[in-house]
Amino acid sequence: MTTETSNTNLKIELRYCFDDENKHSMNAEIFNECERHFIKGIKSIEKYFEDTIQLKIKPRKEGSLIDVFTIAINNPVITSTLTTLTTIFVTKFFDSKFSTAKHKTDETEKRLENLQIIKEQIKAGTLTADDFDYIASNDKDLKKQKSNFFKSVKKETEITKIETTTNTNSNVVPTVIIVGREDFNKFILTHTTEQSVETQDAKIYIVAPILIKGRRDSWKGIFEDDSIDFKIADRDFLDQVWNKQINFQNGTFINCQLKTTILTNIETEETKIFREVENVSNYGEDNTPIKNVKHRKKTTYIIEQPNLFSDLETEYNE
Repeated sequence: MTTETSNTNLKIELRYCFDDENKHSMNAEIFNECERHFIKGIKSIEKYFEDTIQLKIKPRKEGSLIDVFTIAINNPVITSTLTTLTTIFVTKFFDSKFSTAKHKTDETEKRLENLQIIKEQIKAGTLTADDFDYIASNDKDLKKQKSNFFKSVKKETEITKIETTTNTNSNVVPTVIIVGREDFNKFILTHTTEQSVETQDAKIYIVAPILIKGRRDSWKGIFEDDSIDFKIADRDFLDQVWNKQINFQNGTFINCQLKTTILTNIETEETKIFREVENVSNYGEDNTPIKNVKHRKKTTYIIEQPNLFSDLETEYNE
């Protein structure tokens, strides 16, 4: 008789439920696809640590088709952190919402998108629960494997739901998640994913404006020390540029509302970024007075519906 070693800190049960409760088997190729994507999704955590994790499988349990995975953590220093992050990754794997968690400040966001900084903070133990949630929500590998898993499991037409139970060695209530077949499509990414970010007070230094009316070329500028291409949707601002009411000097900047759209190809992981200035509030040069952009007031039209019976007299009997 063998016992589980003390360095096993997490147990994950993955259950495939069928329309026939007495069924305990499924297509082997589909099963292997599902297991591969699930394992790769969980193993994607390794990039945040210097150590590798050992993902083991135990004998299957009765009841539909249940696989039992255990995660062995050899480094006691990161045990708590890895257990927490793995639990969140499993939870996100079975969360159909692909929208990303957001942090309050741009500084925090940039910090948590830097892999080396994340590794250092994991070592230092300074990451918060919100930080873990942000990391898992924005992990591209996890999103991809989650989508592939549900693409595969959907092929087995007799599967009615997926159930997962995550349990640590501590006295914490296990996390149980059930996903019905009717929700499988919500987990499958389209060929590209789209993420939009609005920056309300963006300061863009103008490098190359488009001064010819009707041209649809992108403007060039510098935003947060990065060279960017962008379109301008503010018609009032463009009219003043084309009419030469607004001129550009070396160091001219605009303060504006900037929309950034990021399109990511799921298969190739190629990313395209599109930026559009929706509204320009003012402009100027450093150390000079700022000038406001004149915007036309929007007119609200109220259309009164004529009363077709206004000319008719109505008699009331008392």
